[in-house]
Amino acid sequence: MYNIQEQGNIKRPGTVVIVHFFSERTDGVSLQIHENERILSQLGWNIIVCSADAKREHGFVLPELDYSTPQVQIFKRSETSGLQNETTLEIAFENQVQIIKNKLGELIRRYNPQVINVRNILSLPIHPVATVAMAECIAEHPGIGFLALHHDFLFEDDFLPGDRKKAYEIPFPRIQKRVEEALLYSAPNVHHAVINSLMQQRLLKEYGIHAALIHDSFDFETRPTEIANLREKLGIRANDFVIGTMARIIPRKAIEVAVQFIATLQMRKNEFLGEGRGVYGRTITEDSRFLLLLSQSAGLDEPENAIYFTKLRRYAESLGVKVCYIGNRVVADSMYRGEPDHIPFYSLYHTVDLLMFPSYQEGFGNQFLEAVALGKGVVGCHAYPVMEADILPRISPEGVILLGSNSDYMLDANGLVHLREDVLQAAIEREIYFLLHPDEERRVAARTYQRLKEAFDATVVGTQLAALLQQSFQESFPNED
Repeated sequence: MYNIQEQGNIKRPGTVVIVHFFSERTDGVSLQIHENERILSQLGWNIIVCSADAKREHGFVLPELDYSTPQVQIFKRSETSGLQNETTLEIAFENQVQIIKNKLGELIRRYNPQVINVRNILSLPIHPVATVAMAECIAEHPGIGFLALHHDFLFEDDFLPGDRKKAYEIPFPRIQKRVEEALLYSAPNVHHAVINSLMQQRLLKEYGIHAALIHDSFDFETRPTEIANLREKLGIRANDFVIGTMARIIPRKAIEVAVQFIATLQMRKNEFLGEGRGVYGRTITEDSRFLLLLSQSAGLDEPENAIYFTKLRRYAESLGVKVCYIGNRVVADSMYRGEPDHIPFYSLYHTVDLLMFPSYQEGFGNQFLEAVALGKGVVGCHAYPVMEADILPRISPEGVILLGSNSDYMLDANGLVHLREDVLQAAIEREIYFLLHPDEERRVAARTYQRLKEAFDATVVGTQLAALLQQSFQESFPNED
């Protein structure tokens, strides 16, 4: 395994290019890029971000990395909209590979990086063209160190065995083979890293890959922009109780479990009517609404996710839960310029009375860290496998309102998840207790905050990443000073 050096041993930071599909959105990888970029810059690294939407001063825009375009989607489904011949598709595929490779070559010539940090492109073929292009780029540039930091994998199961692999299967065998050969591409100048210990173990056992471990992180000292009367601007009344799931609207986030939670909680409203409820001191009345706040649009350009969103809304309506969707107004904090029709993502956390994280599969769980750091209360959280392995052991059991583990989730005929009833009721009881005892909730939340900060603060993880970037270059080219 790699020996992550201490900050004091890092020598001569150079130029690193971070490459991902997008960098200015509110999805987890985009937010992690911002966290890492800030710390690496402080440590002396020159950071260039390459993505389809790179807009910063030191950014390289590569529009072809956008995986939602028809040109990319055509390789991911059998109905090819007129291009039925696989040979024709192969020609189109190769043309797109060459375009991306040429632009990566331009990027390399312009900035002469010591290391290129590739995010997810070599582990999840959401953009099969980019996966092949990146592998070929590595092969053609043996003089550059590459750190492939994998957030998600094709072989991970979302809920049912093999469901993710099936979702990304390409219906054209020869193109499929090229993509498979490019995934987890290895060469002397490539180092691999993962964001959780489970995948670190699996890569070693099944692929013989010694991957470093770089967890997701968050700046626990973040102070979001204060937007005056934000709840009012969102149509939220003073006495409304808001439950937020701040993740993307995709099936594995299991947002329907939050719907079940809200539906059950509002049926027991009479048990906590009154003033000073929860850490924000709400007044709960008979007229108080319980709202589900959905804050992200990221991912809805994928057809399967859009279908899930439709099902989710219908399900919420059937249970009498009001959904407040504002994803079309929310922007990454780095992109916010005070526009009245935009809302910086992190500012939303202070409008939410209860933050929930019901995902059944995550590469890590950076938005759980955000919820702990930016919220004031205890987070409702599901113990998905990585949460059980890497996060929950660092906090006391009382540090979350537990929504069970994956064995407590059941999938219905519509593809929606249901939390086991006794587990749901236990979580409701704990939330009601905290609503009635806000000082106790604050104490518990503060302890959880401190423990997670010690392990996953952006400075801690960013320093580890800086050491690994240096190591990636030095081990690939040991004669370089």
